[in-house]
Amino acid sequence: MFRRQVKNLLFDFPKLYDNIFIRCFMEIKVYPEEPLVDDRISITIYGLSPQQKVTVKTSVTEVKSTFSSSACFISDASGHVFIDKHPSMLGTYTGVDGMGIFWSMTADPGQQKGLRYLKRDVTTPQVVNLSVFEGHYSWSDCHNISQEPLVSSKVERWFLHKSVKREVIRDGIFRGTLFTPSGPGPFPGVIDMFGTAGGLIEFRAAILASRGFVVFALPYFQYEDLPESLTDINFDYLKESIDWFSKHSNVINNGVGILGVSKGAEIALMLAMKCPQVKSVVNINGTPFCSYCPLGPFTNFVESDFSKFQYTDEGVHIWDAMNTHFKPEHVLKTWESDVQILYIIGEDDKSVDPDHANVVYNCYPDNQKHKLTIQRYPNAGHLIEPAYLPVCRASFHKIFGFVFVWGGIKEDHARAQEDSWKSILKFFKRTLLPNNKGKSFPSHL
Repeated sequence: MFRRQVKNLLFDFPKLYDNIFIRCFMEIKVYPEEPLVDDRISITIYGLSPQQKVTVKTSVTEVKSTFSSSACFISDASGHVFIDKHPSMLGTYTGVDGMGIFWSMTADPGQQKGLRYLKRDVTTPQVVNLSVFEGHYSWSDCHNISQEPLVSSKVERWFLHKSVKREVIRDGIFRGTLFTPSGPGPFPGVIDMFGTAGGLIEFRAAILASRGFVVFALPYFQYEDLPESLTDINFDYLKESIDWFSKHSNVINNGVGILGVSKGAEIALMLAMKCPQVKSVVNINGTPFCSYCPLGPFTNFVESDFSKFQYTDEGVHIWDAMNTHFKPEHVLKTWESDVQILYIIGEDDKSVDPDHANVVYNCYPDNQKHKLTIQRYPNAGHLIEPAYLPVCRASFHKIFGFVFVWGGIKEDHARAQEDSWKSILKFFKRTLLPNNKGKSFPSHL
């Protein structure tokens, strides 16, 4: 029996030696090493056997929630996998897309339904764990792999560049967070507003500031001593915040921009009509009318009909509830203000009717249409985030207590996020730097 064990050990030794030897020379290289989240990344796996089948699994934890993605590759004749050049055969995305392992991250099984990836602490990186396994596995099977990974590594993606200053604002009535780039100012100023999620959300402002803008992340309800309800939002507080920010010493004295999504975009349009300091607005799938309830001087609102909620296994569709009573006379008359508007439309939006954009365009007088730019994205949903962030088709809404379906086909929505983010950066540079085209942005941008 002892001889048989020795014989078996000698028989298995070359295979065991080869396995150890190969693993010693396996490596995952990432470039750049500390990217911003909207940077494209090159990931290469070295040291595999030629034509070897492998599965790449990513995972990230945000607070207590975990998200992951997977992609299956076949190495080339040199035993390399170039994630930005080789097609994924199976996983949370397929085809050639170097950023697919990031935007296709999905909430892991066994957690609360309707989780949305939302970076809360922008002073820390998004730490993405990368693991490479022998063979091809589906995303669901990746959670039950018994083998050890061939090689592992981590990628740290930053929302906030290390040179950007973050300052919490509690000045009189003003609340929020101010992000200021390094270098000699002043800089073009942008106010960032989210929708009915409420509270203070900083991740988009942090990315924007890392691209050379001074940005004020502005909450307007359910934060500290601000109102708890949408019906109690203080419009004067918003106007005074615009005035305070536009006069800040680090903001170019040329007017400011507002970036808004959903309800935040709707409010941005109202502020553009009442605040001459506002020179440009990016409206990401916001209603072009006052919705749900009156706000300040805007008393002609479109009432929501919650009886028209449609309940499905995926979640609640709110499209009919939000759009049934809308008429052209409800359109906010932004053409009467000296403001440029970039209107970003997801044509698979399950919350706001994408055809509202046509109504808005027709309402604009011909001699004012040059102030309105409409960008449509087929198969994109409501929550169009900055480039390469995880696509969110449905998420739990804490105000209403339901999972809302926002829409979007994953691959098309991801492309919309990448393209629209580039457009947003260009739009704000163009509209907020008309007399400062020679101004240099920080060197890392």
